[in-house]
Amino acid sequence: MTVEFNLLLCAAYLLGSISFAVLLARLRHQPDPRSFGSRNPGASNMLRLGNRPLALATLLGDMGKGALAVWLARQLGLEPVQQAWVGLAAVVGHILPLYHRFQGGKGVATGAGVLLVLSWPAAAIAALVWLGAFAVRSTASLASLAACVAVLPWMAWHSPQLQIPVSLMVLFILLRHRVNIGRLLAGNENRFRF
Repeated sequence: MTVEFNLLLCAAYLLGSISFAVLLARLRHQPDPRSFGSRNPGASNMLRLGNRPLALATLLGDMGKGALAVWLARQLGLEPVQQAWVGLAAVVGHILPLYHRFQGGKGVATGAGVLLVLSWPAAAIAALVWLGAFAVRSTASLASLAACVAVLPWMAWHSPQLQIPVSLMVLFILLRHRVNIGRLLAGNENRFRF
């Protein structure tokens, strides 16, 4: 099982390294998402193109790779804590992708996909917090940060064995948002205009 676990960690990282924003932009002959807006290869920045279907496809692709990694770990009979580590590997792949010189996205959608399979109630809490925060402030980064932090108490109470890998996942996502956090504190973070 140790060999399977280690191989799956590597596979999850490589799966996470696939950037759906970059891939879909190339397929649709759109600008590279790393060259405009927030320069982040994620669904929010793809929405800045004004192409909602492309943004939705990016969101689903990024969520799907996190969900797939954990689902595969479950199908192979790995313990829940091992599934969580595999999910973390997928998120790290998204944030530091091998295929794109380790310049990836923020990891929020991939993390959401991980949670969806690992603990759907935690994913539901994160989604509700994200929607609530976004409805109030129209700021994707603030909504994402709030959703990440909201997951931690739930996991600590209901799934303490998953606390370390999930906390590390949240930490990676928070660190990837450090520039956004600075702008939020300064009061000049971008809001979405629909």
